[in-house]
Amino acid sequence: MNSMNSPIELITFPEFLLNCACPDFPHIISTIWLCNSDAKCVFLIDGLDQAPHIINQNESNRHINSRATVSTWLSLLYLRKIMKRSKIIYTSRPSSVVKLAPSQQPDLIYKLIGFSEQSIVGVISTYNSEHAQEIVTFINSKGPNLVRFSRNPFILALISLVYKTSSTHIPTETTITEIYQLAIHQLSSAIRSLRGEYGDAGQNQRGEEMVDRFYYENFIENKISFTEDDVLARNLSMEILETFTLINIDSNQFSLGLEPKQKMITPQHQNVMEFHIARYMVTVMDIERFTTVVNEEMFDLYTQDRWNMIRRFIAGLINTGKYDEGKRGIFLNKLVTEMKNVVSRMKLEEVCELDVSKYHYLVLYQSSLFNDITEMNRELEFIKSSFAEMEELNFNVNLPDEHSLYGLIYLLRHIDPHLDSLVIKLSNDFKLSHFNELAEAIKSLSEKVLVIQISNMPGLHENMNKLREIIRKSEDELTLTYPPRVNIGEIEAIKQNLQSQINQLQSEEPPNIRIDHRNCSYLIRHSCYTNMTSSFIMPYLDGVTLNLMQCRNRNIFSQVENIANIYRWNFAISQQEELEILIKFLVKVKQAIIEMIELIPTSDVNWNVIRMFCNKIGRTKHKVLNIHLLNMVSSEIDIYYVRKLWPKVQKGLVITYKNEISDEEVDMWVFKLEAIRSLCTECSLIVNFKNFRISCLPPTNQIMIGYDD
Repeated sequence: MNSMNSPIELITFPEFLLNCACPDFPHIISTIWLCNSDAKCVFLIDGLDQAPHIINQNESNRHINSRATVSTWLSLLYLRKIMKRSKIIYTSRPSSVVKLAPSQQPDLIYKLIGFSEQSIVGVISTYNSEHAQEIVTFINSKGPNLVRFSRNPFILALISLVYKTSSTHIPTETTITEIYQLAIHQLSSAIRSLRGEYGDAGQNQRGEEMVDRFYYENFIENKISFTEDDVLARNLSMEILETFTLINIDSNQFSLGLEPKQKMITPQHQNVMEFHIARYMVTVMDIERFTTVVNEEMFDLYTQDRWNMIRRFIAGLINTGKYDEGKRGIFLNKLVTEMKNVVSRMKLEEVCELDVSKYHYLVLYQSSLFNDITEMNRELEFIKSSFAEMEELNFNVNLPDEHSLYGLIYLLRHIDPHLDSLVIKLSNDFKLSHFNELAEAIKSLSEKVLVIQISNMPGLHENMNKLREIIRKSEDELTLTYPPRVNIGEIEAIKQNLQSQINQLQSEEPPNIRIDHRNCSYLIRHSCYTNMTSSFIMPYLDGVTLNLMQCRNRNIFSQVENIANIYRWNFAISQQEELEILIKFLVKVKQAIIEMIELIPTSDVNWNVIRMFCNKIGRTKHKVLNIHLLNMVSSEIDIYYVRKLWPKVQKGLVITYKNEISDEEVDMWVFKLEAIRSLCTECSLIVNFKNFRISCLPPTNQIMIGYDD
């Protein structure tokens, strides 16, 4: 994508491939071959996020032998209007993938997880083999920030580059901005030294400003690669560009359609260009323009891929204290305001309720703002005081990966906010080691949090020790949700482990605690602390759980029998297989307290099985509190089955039908309900049709009819 700078010449699709994509193709690509062999082709689009202006979502289809611009062919290829059976692989920053239309979403998404420590040694050997192990030792000695940065291939190369001459300038709590500053400065010094052109400080500053301006002007025009003519057109020499930045000249942009003099010039990494843009903004840009960009463009939710690294570098540069105080105030005030908005519980709920599509943008935006804060270790007091001014502070945070985790940890440790609530949603692939780091950060808070909620908790028994520390920091309410399903046989072990953690708090008064494992829950009520053994209840185990466990264990119901009358069960049923398991439960388990049975059958459920379920309920000895039957059709479940269910339900029976009924059918329903309502003095009944509602509610038990327009 780097070379797609919107040329205006009109070319055919085969010429597009020859000019822009395929150095190994023959000089002539047959149109017939392309039409017949698209399933054999794989296209790699590198840097989708760098050129959103190129993709025209409304591009009309055309034949591959017609003439169009490069951006037109790229749009048609991307929109699958040509080469429809081919495979497309594209690289992108995450926000640009989120904004894709549903039909354009990739089938598979991969993300870079960074180097392992062993891989780091191997990579460093490529850049500095003589000092590889020495560099690794140095990285580890500088604390978690540098260790984390070194997992990025390009930053690892920069660290290796600056180690020999500038390692003493890397502080323990270093930032990405400081690493880029050192690397670019060292390279510039080395090149000038080789040329014998040291220059004075003013001359070097002017060279840096010229390069910074060059990158900014290309950024405004959406260019990330350029030719020598582009450089000269902006009154910049190739010598100055090569001296004051990290670039690739003549950089592997070979194709049959490019002459040698047209070879592309690109920054060694997109972040290099973004560093120069940030430096231009804090040093050269006038304050009026800076204010406009910061307040109107830089913090936009939908252009994060364009601005998030520039914003992070600006944060790091301002953190040095060497730049304009006015710009510092403008940027810091906007950053803190956005941070307050984006982590507040109210804000997240509003976004999710009004526009679900914003949710994914917000998750990424939170993560990038956390990273901005990590660059500002000298401005922490200002940020901390800004949070302290809030009367109520609720953090609602989504952590899509470990990178966003470290930003939140940094915020909790260094800002130490006085939180009213901390609601955290972890990603599905969150590791136990990551959770342990999060638990330590929560432990470091100086004051308790009224409400803590963490979902998608990793592990089960493994994190019980860390759980105690979170309980200790929660003042009023703690809810932890685990994604894995637990086996019935684990229930007692989990209960005992939890009780052990509570007991180790000794004289401290724990909060109300709820621990969910998706298919079972433990609830510890504040009023029950005097008798911890009885304070654990299991409100529900669902029918899907029984179905899965039956596949693993033939004796499942004998295990269930031992605990069935202790815990309350909840069954949410939609599939026939689940309903059959519930029926088997009703038959084989002698007695249980069933809090809720909610049946929403799919279209493939056999209605005879529903009738069987109603009959089993009618003969059961279980204590059934509530039953909801939804998505029913009156011809398939009639008053006979209501008669079976109503006397057995102790709190509420709700039946909702998909169809309308006539006035005569309503009269028939009322007549039959009158005959049995004396048997159901405690249980409410509501029967919903599309055009009628029939209800019978205690204590009067009068049958009432409502008309739905």
